[in-house]
Amino acid sequence: MRTLQLNPYEGVAWDAVEAHQAQLHAHTSHPLTEGHSGTDPPATVIDDYAEAGYSVLALTGHEYATDGTTWPWNDWERSPDQIGMMAIQAAELGGSEDGLDRDLLSYFSQLADTAGMTVSDALTAIGERDGLAVFPHPGRYPEDAAWYVDHFRTHPHLLGVEVVNAADRYPTDRDVWDALQGLLGNDRPVWGFANDDYHGRGAGYSFDRSRNVLFLEDLSAAAVRQALVDGRFVYQHIVEGDQSGRDGSAREAALEPPVIEAIEHDPDRGELHVQARYWTEIQWASAGEIVATGPRLHYRDVDGIGEYVRARLVAESGSETGTQPFLLGQT
Repeated sequence: MRTLQLNPYEGVAWDAVEAHQAQLHAHTSHPLTEGHSGTDPPATVIDDYAEAGYSVLALTGHEYATDGTTWPWNDWERSPDQIGMMAIQAAELGGSEDGLDRDLLSYFSQLADTAGMTVSDALTAIGERDGLAVFPHPGRYPEDAAWYVDHFRTHPHLLGVEVVNAADRYPTDRDVWDALQGLLGNDRPVWGFANDDYHGRGAGYSFDRSRNVLFLEDLSAAAVRQALVDGRFVYQHIVEGDQSGRDGSAREAALEPPVIEAIEHDPDRGELHVQARYWTEIQWASAGEIVATGPRLHYRDVDGIGEYVRARLVAESGSETGTQPFLLGQT
């Protein structure tokens, strides 16, 4: 009989948590590097995301454009406590002359120099510093999902991959995610992240189009970190469409992705139930295929489900909200 082996939302008290918007991949002009860094100073990026309703932010300076992490915010006269945000020390590693041959996001760590390191070395160094890691934009690279498997099996602090980057620059990101989770099966989850990869509006990068929503009982470093580790969050991507016939709040609501209010599990019935607003379709995906639709999934009764399943909620505009994978086993 098919059973639910891991439910990332099992510990969420839906009547007690608040949904916090998190941007985990954003660049600034610090230090200014022609053609590489972002166009806006750190204070501007912090203020803009705070004004847009974000309460968690990581400034991820490029390794080849910084001499260290963009940290602390007080260096730019910004206090996270005073503006009601949780700041994460971070960097986007890779790209330096003697460093990694592909990018890697590092969180809760001061590591900003991977000279002479391999990707495995960098992941080990992040772990030694009690940090967390995510692979950004996997669809950019020629490696298939198999390339990632050993890294995920070796490094438990490697949380997942970006499944939406900027305005969905690499649509195959989600294909890599599904293929990777399929290869790992129910051995361990791979969390999916959506990030703006912001470099500045003038640089042609998106702002507030791809984000993560964390379900937190309190806004603290410990709570944010635990939510990322446990997968107690969803990703969202906003699609820009023709809203010429709408005004004000109607236009804003039309562009917003679906909002998840609760995810319930009934082990006796073998049912997952997503309660949400603003969706027109809910798809359940496994092994890269849609295996069911609708807010309820009876995972014991549906053919084609492998060792994981995830939900994707789509709005009328095409904007989407996605859950993390639920791992399935057999008894």
